[in-house]
Amino acid sequence: MEGRCNVVRAVLLAFSAVALCLVFPACSQAPVNATTKELYVRDPAKPLYDIEPVRGEQGPLLLHADGQTAKCSLCHDGFEGNMTEEALQDQHKDIKFDHGLNLRCLNCHNPKNADTFVNHDGSAIPGDKPTLLCAKCHGPHYREWQLGVHGRVNGYWDAKYGKQKKLDCIQCHNPHHPRFQPIVPEPTPRLTRFEKGKLIYGK
Repeated sequence: MEGRCNVVRAVLLAFSAVALCLVFPACSQAPVNATTKELYVRDPAKPLYDIEPVRGEQGPLLLHADGQTAKCSLCHDGFEGNMTEEALQDQHKDIKFDHGLNLRCLNCHNPKNADTFVNHDGSAIPGDKPTLLCAKCHGPHYREWQLGVHGRVNGYWDAKYGKQKKLDCIQCHNPHHPRFQPIVPEPTPRLTRFEKGKLIYGK
């Protein structure tokens, strides 16, 4: 008897899924008279699986200013002293530290090679590998990032079906003040309703 009940449940669940597909054959597309403010819809001009980064593409450690880029070593022949926010001038004067107790430039930047980061033992971390720098203090988050639990993986959920791209820490977090700033939430989506036998969107 219990086996028959399980079969009936499975048939009913399958029928429900088919019925939903028949009722909502194009649920990812907005009707002509709808606007993006009324409905949450996917932009059909973009790929189904968004692979755009959050804060821009990851690149080497460079200064970007006045439409140009330059290596840090162009101005810095190493660093002197134990620099803090108060010591920042010129191109760096707008940087504000809000990173826990990590308030000194040389906790992260290599005093011997300005184009690289520095590890706890003084060894260099490549300038294009900032996630390895974050890992030296944020071990649990780094391990979660490696597993895909923390952070953002763009592209296909299963890599065998298409491209995946795991974002680096600084593509979501500002390294000098990594805590996300408060944001105003978007309004809730307007639900689909039936009215007099017709499917009405955005009401």
